Amino acid sequence: MRTSIRAVAGVLAVVGTLTACDDYLTGPGITDDPNQPTQASLDQLFYGSQQQQYLFHTGDLARHASMWTQQMGGIGNQTTSLYQYVVNEQNLNGAFSQIYSNGGLIGLRALQARADSAGDKTYSGIAKVYEGFLMGMSSSMWGALPYSEAVSDATRPKLDPQEEVYRDVQAKLDAAIADLSAGTGAGPGAFDLSFQGNRQRWIETAYTLKARFYMHWVEAQGVAATQAAATVACGGNCVSKARDAALKGITAPANDFKAVFSTTPGEQNLWYQFIYVNRTGQLAAGKTLVDLMNSRNDPRRAAYFSQVNGQYVGATDLGPANASLLSADRANSGYDQPMVTYAENQLILAEANYRLGTEAPALVNLNAARTSAGLTALAGVSGNGLFTEIMLEKYIALFQNPEVWNDYKRTCIPNLVPVRGNEVYARLLYGNTERNNNPNIPAPAGQPVANRNDPKACTGPRAA
Repeated sequence: MRTSIRAVAGVLAVVGTLTACDDYLTGPGITDDPNQPTQASLDQLFYGSQQQQYLFHTGDLARHASMWTQQMGGIGNQTTSLYQYVVNEQNLNGAFSQIYSNGGLIGLRALQARADSAGDKTYSGIAKVYEGFLMGMSSSMWGALPYSEAVSDATRPKLDPQEEVYRDVQAKLDAAIADLSAGTGAGPGAFDLSFQGNRQRWIETAYTLKARFYMHWVEAQGVAATQAAATVACGGNCVSKARDAALKGITAPANDFKAVFSTTPGEQNLWYQFIYVNRTGQLAAGKTLVDLMNSRNDPRRAAYFSQVNGQYVGATDLGPANASLLSADRANSGYDQPMVTYAENQLILAEANYRLGTEAPALVNLNAARTSAGLTALAGVSGNGLFTEIMLEKYIALFQNPEVWNDYKRTCIPNLVPVRGNEVYARLLYGNTERNNNPNIPAPAGQPVANRNDPKACTGPRAA
């Protein structure tokens, strides 16, 4: 992929994603070029890629997904159009380039090659987990992507169908688990800010990611037109595969996979940098999430949001300006942002068990997630009410996590009323810089409204 992605990498290094503003992440390794393996040690290569992955998974894309699902509200300047689901391909150049450049796929492949050459399976396995995480989430947002030819001599890499990207992601995560289980090689040690090279925690994370990505295809497997694609993506029954993977997933909240930040300028939490340093007055608590938590007297309100005159207030349609902001904990510049968690793993198990007709263990899993968050266990919940409770709990528990957007697209929970009557955004457009370099990428008018794993819309013309 010499011409397009690498050209983008040179022009759009660590730049803004959807809003043409940057993510303000600097620090050791970030401004080094991890795509040049001869210019960096294995540890430097890893550190730069790690920081770029933190940026990708907790930066602009996470913020915008939180607005599209009304966990947060855009109330000023650039965020108002995003909150109304108004996005164009020019806005997405930076986001698309991050998949491949500056510690993206190209850097992660270089890291794997260097680790394999050194016989360090631990290092290689961790890099493979990062690759699976990156490409699975990217495909969940964009659908078909350059993947099989992305790191090659192909100057015009093809778009792999979404189901093939997911199939290959599952294979990559399996390879990561095999490498990490081998237990050979020193790995990154302290350079691994999330787990300090702990193989078991990386294995658990890989299994939870596998379960997450199987769940992405559950809706499609239930629709005749997309059933075959779902079977390719999952390699069988998506629900059963998700349950089996989650049974080996994250076993305790202490093992949550988090992006690690510090109070040092340039290494601070990206939400903090956006809301309190560079874009003050543009983002506040979302009314849908706040109202839901208020109706349940959910104690996590204090952990998520600040109060306004003794109350938790969500932003309505582009206002008010005095809506709640993030809590002191979440607004801390050194807050470590959760990316893949025990709560998510338990709620995947709950949903999978429910869909497989075993409601008793589904309720056990739901209550495991609830009690880990300090909530009381539920009793006597069954049928559609149980399913709704599972998905609403996941919507709350995965606050600030872009996975909430994927859950909404496939379950239509919670019941969102689109801002200003627009349809909730279903997929990202490809950046026009890449499209101009690669004729395999169609113009916006030729791109699908939604991805193949999202055949039914919650509102609008795709609704069944």
